[in-house]
Amino acid sequence: MTSTASRPAAPRVRPQRLAQQRSAQQRLAEQRAHQQRLRQAAGLGRPPLLEDKLRVPRPTLEVLRRRRVTGLIEAAVTHRVTVVSGPAGAGKTVACAAWAAARPAARQPAWLTVDAEDRDPARFWPYVLAALVRARAVGADEAAQLADGPPEAYPQRIVAAARSLAEPVVLVIDDAHELAGGGALAGLDVLIKHAPAGLRLVLAGRCPPGLALSRLRVAGEVADVAAADLACTPEEADAYVAMLGVALTPAQRAELLARTQGWMAGLRLALMSGPGDIPPGTPAPAVIDYVRDEVLERQSPQARTFLLKTCVAASLPGGLADALTGGSGTGARTLERLARENILVELSGSGEYRYHPMLREVLSAELRRERPDEVAVLLGRAARWHAARGEAVEAVRIAAQAGDWAFGVHLLAQAGAGVLAPDGPAELESVLAAFPAEYRAGAAPVAAALAAARLWQGDAAGAAPHLDCAQRSLGGLDGEARAVVEPWITALQVMQGADPGEGPGGSWAAAERAAAAAASVPQYRAAGLLWFAVGCALLRRWEARPAAVALTHASAQLSAGSLPGLRARALAWQALAAAGCGELAAADRLIAEAAGGAAAGQREVACPVALARAQVCVARDELAAAAERLDEADRLAGGQAAGEPSAAAISGLIRAYAATAESDPAGAAASIARLRAARAPGDAALGALLAVLEAGVALAAGERERAGLVLAGDGAPDGPPGAPAADAAGLAAAAARLGRARLLLATGDDKGALETVEHWLDGTDPSVTLRDQVSALLVAAVARRRLSQVTEAAEHIEQALLLAEPEGAYRVFLDGGPPVRSAMTVLVPPTSRCAGFAGRVLERFDGQPPRLTTTAPSGAAGLPLTGSELAVLRFLPSHMTNQEIAEALFLSINTVKTHLRSAYRKLGVANRRQAIARGRRLDLL
Repeated sequence: MTSTASRPAAPRVRPQRLAQQRSAQQRLAEQRAHQQRLRQAAGLGRPPLLEDKLRVPRPTLEVLRRRRVTGLIEAAVTHRVTVVSGPAGAGKTVACAAWAAARPAARQPAWLTVDAEDRDPARFWPYVLAALVRARAVGADEAAQLADGPPEAYPQRIVAAARSLAEPVVLVIDDAHELAGGGALAGLDVLIKHAPAGLRLVLAGRCPPGLALSRLRVAGEVADVAAADLACTPEEADAYVAMLGVALTPAQRAELLARTQGWMAGLRLALMSGPGDIPPGTPAPAVIDYVRDEVLERQSPQARTFLLKTCVAASLPGGLADALTGGSGTGARTLERLARENILVELSGSGEYRYHPMLREVLSAELRRERPDEVAVLLGRAARWHAARGEAVEAVRIAAQAGDWAFGVHLLAQAGAGVLAPDGPAELESVLAAFPAEYRAGAAPVAAALAAARLWQGDAAGAAPHLDCAQRSLGGLDGEARAVVEPWITALQVMQGADPGEGPGGSWAAAERAAAAAASVPQYRAAGLLWFAVGCALLRRWEARPAAVALTHASAQLSAGSLPGLRARALAWQALAAAGCGELAAADRLIAEAAGGAAAGQREVACPVALARAQVCVARDELAAAAERLDEADRLAGGQAAGEPSAAAISGLIRAYAATAESDPAGAAASIARLRAARAPGDAALGALLAVLEAGVALAAGERERAGLVLAGDGAPDGPPGAPAADAAGLAAAAARLGRARLLLATGDDKGALETVEHWLDGTDPSVTLRDQVSALLVAAVARRRLSQVTEAAEHIEQALLLAEPEGAYRVFLDGGPPVRSAMTVLVPPTSRCAGFAGRVLERFDGQPPRLTTTAPSGAAGLPLTGSELAVLRFLPSHMTNQEIAEALFLSINTVKTHLRSAYRKLGVANRRQAIARGRRLDLL
């Protein structure tokens, strides 16, 4: 007998819980029935559909949530079609899945992951229909009716069904590239073309599968989320590294970003391999396996061979691809196709193609493993291809990579000066560092190239040992190579500081011999570099006239040698030399040519161009524009080679001269002081120019004794007593001579002033510049006028105006001060052929700021002269009668007499002779 007390009591279930259980069971039954109808509607007796193809993928590993990419997709799906494309491992599926997961449950997209078997329309369209049913875009009963027909009818029926959608539905087709070449594409084209606004498609894959999207793209109905959008940014890469808990040094981070370049799979694979565990340039096994499986194994044998042979080049134009593979015009088309298919090949901004670093690493490893004997052959082809196009540095780099040192030396000898043209000196130096020590010390072309790299970076001391090695090794070259390398070495020696003398053994004569013998591009380049070095050396010594000649030769030789960058530098310095000579129109032409070339944007060209423009502006009395150009030159300074003139010194000189022209003695003195502090001890020419400038400032201020001491060398703070400024050559010597002549005029020694400049007046001396000749003519005109040689004075004034007018040179007249103004007022009649230019010069005089010291005369009343009184006073030395003065000034004779009486009173004189003497002492005449 069983006791009822031992039985467990039956649990009591509340009615509310029973209702919830029945509701859950009912929903489960409805879902199973719905899935059964779905299989019946879509399967049509075929094998059952795979559920995982219809589900939004869920990552099995932790992934980085990239709101930036999710936002791009969200914005893109407002279009009829969105194409999400990128290489394998770019994160296309993860990005689309993250976007889908972020959408509300009521707006979940229809999802279909396709594979190669889905190219068959009979398989593809049932899956599309099933995806739409799962997204509740199409009811199950309606789907059963739609499925009752051939596969070709699906697109039109789906379009018809989509017209009744109350809310937009997005259909995501993942791995859409798998449909390429299949029969399903025709129906998909129909669906895209005729789908209503409520049905939108997202095609995610490595590349669009060949659909007709061009018209829709033009109409703005296609949005692209491309590989560049999917690439992770440095900030996202940092977040991903932190998410994985990996610690990286700054160097490891930089290397990781450079190697992966935003490729998500590459980032993960690199971190899986362990940062720093794999030597740079060596692919990790995981990377090799991934690239093989996802990229190389999917290529045809021909495409795989193409990739292997071309991976030796870091950058691939179509022509180089042909040279490496033996093709004939097919390289560019193959590269274009590979880039379009997103297999880690991209088109760079220069029109060349580049392989992703990790793809290139794997390809290089595969090439060495499968075809080891071809590596050196392929590198040789690449080096010769670059050499044939004048890309010397890249050619030498590849030769060094192949270990073909002899060929690298040959390339350097052939390139000569051109080795520095397209690439920077630091780049060249890094390439040459790969050469063995015996080549760096014993091969003249290599040693010369190393010296050039040092000099081009402004390191003359660092270039010296390389130049010594190059000079010692010249004997080992054959005649053809020596004809290129020897002038090159001479040019480098001049840049280092050797004297560019004009004697038989000097650099000028060597340049003439090299230019005369030049018959090939390398020889033209060597001769051009030598002329360039000589011209720059002469310009450093302020010998503008011979510098301009040398740079003219340099420009011609460099043009024949196809070195546009170096030629632009030569033109820029030539323009500055021309401006210093007073040949302003020629300087304008040279500036326009230098600034209009491809190298105009380089600071090494733009800086001397700005200096030349500033010099021209000062010579034309455009001082505000000159200041702007000088500021521009100062910003651009710093890129000059060791042998080029100092941009800072030239800028400082022009500033000091402009400050003097603006009657700013403090500014002029400050500029002179800065230049003295920075001047090299052996730079006598600059010291002489500074002395002349200081003497000019003193003379303008009326300090004649001080000016005389400075010009004689006894008052110059940068040189010992007895070292006169006139001991210098070129512009410094000419400026000193003119300064001495002006000092003689100021002290009343008119004959001495005339004798100082007399042999410069006729222009027969080739060493005399146009500017110096005009200045000398003006000095002579003032002196002869004071000596009562009025006819000769008028001729000098007219000749000066005729020389200066084509150049638009005003400043040279204004520098003459009141004596020149007075002479022009009196000696240039209105009927003169130069009257127009003379009038413009006089207008400039009227607009000049006050002189550096007060020049208003103090007479009995202590009052300054008016402009009218000064105009009448300046006619007195001409010995014209009052009536003649009145006619010249278009005044009545009574008005002239009134102005004269007032001027006499203010000057404290009683007659014309005293007024002339007083006016000359006060620098009014």
